[in-house]
Amino acid sequence: MEKTNKLEQLIRKELAAGRKKKQVLADLSRKHDREEVLYILNNIPDEGRRRRYLWFNRLLCLLLFIITVKKLYDMAILQLTAVAVHQFSPLLLLDLIVPMINFYVLSKIVRFHRQGYQFMVVLGVLALVRQENRIQPDIWFYLAIIGLSFFLLKQFFPKTHQIST
Repeated sequence: MEKTNKLEQLIRKELAAGRKKKQVLADLSRKHDREEVLYILNNIPDEGRRRRYLWFNRLLCLLLFIITVKKLYDMAILQLTAVAVHQFSPLLLLDLIVPMINFYVLSKIVRFHRQGYQFMVVLGVLALVRQENRIQPDIWFYLAIIGLSFFLLKQFFPKTHQIST
């Protein structure tokens, strides 16, 4: 994992220096595993695109963070109420799964990884299946998250910019 992070940092430095993805692939594949370099290059956006849509990405992160904190707050209130009436059950801790997944996806989105945007589109749509997420203002947050995730996914990773082996 640490080796991958160092390689990703090296690739990001090369891209920030203005080099094209194909040049970076040609240079770094001699020293590192070509498939790993190719995977990283196809899963992070170009530096120009990253800078151009930075504010949209920050807005997406903020919306996801707000929804996650709201879920944690609601869960804490439920837990405290259950403890107060002596109805606590360890199964109530399953409500922590959604915030944990959201924080994982948020970490991917902060680092501009393709997976984060893909997961967020799917998770946003799945969130609307649950009735409690379809109330005001949550529904608008989820619709904004889905729209921003899809928009950023298409802007950061167009099919024409994929590097193949």
